[in-house]
Amino acid sequence: MWWIPGLVWLAIFVVMVLRDARRMRCAVALLASLLSFGFAALATVAASLPADNAGGWILLGLVLLAILVVVVLGVVLVLNGFVMIRKEGRRLANLLGLMLGLVMLGYVGWAVAAVVVDSAQSIIWLAFIGGPLAWLGFGFSAYLLYSWAYLWATRRWAKPPVAVVVLGSGLIRGQVPPLLASRLDAGLALARRGSTTDPLKLVVSGGRGSDESRSEASAMAEYLVKHGCDPANIIVEDQSHTTAQNIANTQQMLRQAAIGGRVGVVTNNFHAFRAATLMSRQRLPGYALGSPTAHYYWPAATIREYVAILRDSAVFTIVCLALTASPLIIRLISLLVV
Repeated sequence: MWWIPGLVWLAIFVVMVLRDARRMRCAVALLASLLSFGFAALATVAASLPADNAGGWILLGLVLLAILVVVVLGVVLVLNGFVMIRKEGRRLANLLGLMLGLVMLGYVGWAVAAVVVDSAQSIIWLAFIGGPLAWLGFGFSAYLLYSWAYLWATRRWAKPPVAVVVLGSGLIRGQVPPLLASRLDAGLALARRGSTTDPLKLVVSGGRGSDESRSEASAMAEYLVKHGCDPANIIVEDQSHTTAQNIANTQQMLRQAAIGGRVGVVTNNFHAFRAATLMSRQRLPGYALGSPTAHYYWPAATIREYVAILRDSAVFTIVCLALTASPLIIRLISLLVV
């Protein structure tokens, strides 16, 4: 009986992946399945133990383990945040890891203090605030788990594409920086590996930023030519400024070039799964592959991508946050009314 929910969620996950593996709902179903199996395993172990309070001890152990994981992760994010500031500057995107780490540590510290002083009022507020935080945490955990699984599966089993698309990122003084170079190297390698007779077309996609002297696509095309790519095999898409525009404009250019079929979109690993979700939205067949990223850069970039996924499904995100935060909202309204 304990195992039925896990089996149901697993079946849902398999069906969703077979329909389209590039959707966030696959991530949710996978994590729900794993959590259900974990709960079933713990329930089975607790039922087999002779002690009457075995289940309580197991639950207490899990709570303490969860607190330890949150504290360790919070400390790591804070330390990584200072590294990001030192190496990348104080832009908001670079501060996301630091901010999240402080929130995690602050929440745990508040919870511990509330228990120590036996403050029922604080515990109630923690429970109210914990609703939306738990929903966001579940979604982020699902995103991390499935994005890793998606990247692993595409590297292992992805079939050769009919064209390769490399998504742009910012230039530095008009030149290709290391982050973008890793995408271009991976894209060129995929094109050469996927080519059997005629060389594959390589689409470089990225417009000109407000602080850039030329378009990202032109710098990317120049980089590819310097590394042995025939200019005749390069398609330049230099009008996009977002990932969604990258995908939409590229799809239109491929249609104009009479190129149809599976496309391999190359970006950095922290960005690959979101690129895949946007491909799914645009009904562009194919998959996304990730190139390596500096370890210190990955945490903040991953958090930023999760925020972008929430933004891409803004209506769903707002509804879910409103539902999970409804006790908190009602409590605040009652205080204002009084």
